Amino acid sequence: MLVVTLAAVVVSSLFWRQHVAVRSVENRLALAQARWIERAALDWAKVILRADARATGTVDHLGEAWAVPVLDTRMDETVTAGAKLDEGSTRAAMLAGQIYDAQARFNISALVDGRGAASAPQVKALRKLLSLLGKPESAADPIVARVVQASDTIAPDGKVTPATRAPLTRLADLLDVPNLDPSVVAVLQAHAIVLPSNTTRINLNTAGPEVLAAAIEGLDVSGARRFVANRERVPVIDLAMAGTAFGSNVTLDPALLSVGSSFFLVSGVIRYDRVESQTETLLQRKNNDVEVIWQLRL
Repeated sequence: MLVVTLAAVVVSSLFWRQHVAVRSVENRLALAQARWIERAALDWAKVILRADARATGTVDHLGEAWAVPVLDTRMDETVTAGAKLDEGSTRAAMLAGQIYDAQARFNISALVDGRGAASAPQVKALRKLLSLLGKPESAADPIVARVVQASDTIAPDGKVTPATRAPLTRLADLLDVPNLDPSVVAVLQAHAIVLPSNTTRINLNTAGPEVLAAAIEGLDVSGARRFVANRERVPVIDLAMAGTAFGSNVTLDPALLSVGSSFFLVSGVIRYDRVESQTETLLQRKNNDVEVIWQLRL
């Protein structure tokens, strides 16, 4: 009786190990398929952004094809060039995602100018943005100091002083800044971003009311909301048209504002079998090409 029981235990153990091994292989295959879908989705985003640049040139707004969200879409043969993804899986392969204009947000990297010194207009805009978001303007000071530390400084005689800190890559890097309340970083998440260039400008056609009010002197949030409602019907094609829309009481700084963008965020969720993958990718569009700057799996 004991021998039979031990044999049953051994058989059960071997069966369980085999089951775990099979499940592990299945999970790896599902993950590989999810990564394949992920790459295909990014390729789609690149195609959309390249086509948009050819069609509309230097103007980007929320009425264009790239801004249309992709709701839960089954990845069948019609969208995978004949590849069958669902064979052997427990549920259909699904994709959902959206492209966002990264230049709809305040660029933290723009707080320094071309010589590595704090940019007065950008610092002023950040301070106003923080105030509009219910945070003290003084919270801008440690942020500016951190960005300056990460920039090479060029003296009037051309001498270069190397940066003393590594550059910021994402807004979450600000959580390591001394004397900066983490709640400031949290409230900035929807309104600011770190881009790999300090020369980007805020897109008037895509930015939210708070960001617009912060970047435009003489504009309050109420006026920014009216502009946002109007631009949904008629996007602005240049700063002159925007100036007419805002009126004579505001000042549009061409160093801070534009009507087009080069950086875009792609947010996507992929579900395949037992795998669910969520990613955020920063793309840069330049010279008729689109390249990945970074990708984060959430």
